[in-house]
Amino acid sequence: MPFSRIMTLGGRRGPGIVLCTAALLLAGSLARSVTAAPAAPAASASAAPSAKAPPKSPPTAAAKPAAKPVAKPAVKVPGKAAATPAPPATAKASCQGSEGQVSLLPAEGDIKCNEEFEDCEGKIELVANNCTGEFQSFYKLELFEGGRRQQVLEFDPAGLASPGGGRWKETVPWTTPGELEAVVYYHPPGQSGDFSARGPVKVVNRALNAAKEACVKCEGTWGRYGVNKFQGCNCKMPDAGKTC
Repeated sequence: MPFSRIMTLGGRRGPGIVLCTAALLLAGSLARSVTAAPAAPAASASAAPSAKAPPKSPPTAAAKPAAKPVAKPAVKVPGKAAATPAPPATAKASCQGSEGQVSLLPAEGDIKCNEEFEDCEGKIELVANNCTGEFQSFYKLELFEGGRRQQVLEFDPAGLASPGGGRWKETVPWTTPGELEAVVYYHPPGQSGDFSARGPVKVVNRALNAAKEACVKCEGTWGRYGVNKFQGCNCKMPDAGKTC
């Protein structure tokens, strides 16, 4: 450390002077070290922290189109055959043994009446099978009872039946029981000539038949009785023939 020699009056150095000189030298050394140290930069007012910007939202992924369902192939089970769909039902009749013919099927009608067996109503359902090889047009129907023609019906337009078992159907109203015969007339469409087919028809009144059977069991007499002459049974009483 450099130092300077300070001379005092009288050429003598006292203790106070030496201490003072050492203190001055130490102070100068400290001042030089302070001057050599770099000054810290002053904080500026503009360095104050500003308000933070809101955080940016992450980028949104583009919407993907909905996936289409993929049809799965049918799985075949070994050892099992695929089910065969049933053939559609047809209205054609079997023509075995009646090829080339038109036949009128036997028919049956049912009559229904009120409690006095009056105001009866019924119907006959007729069916003809066409087992020829061409269309047939059915244009007229006749009904006979006891050999006498009771009713004639003509159809306009005529009913058609397809070849190879096609059917012609017709419903006829009827009100009395009995044994009948039906005759239907036909020919191929657009052609001349009359062809016919015959078939039996039975018309019954089941309620009336049951009442007559009950009348037989009671040994009665069936007839028309009373003021209105309604049909009924006069049953035989158990005390018949006895004196009153």
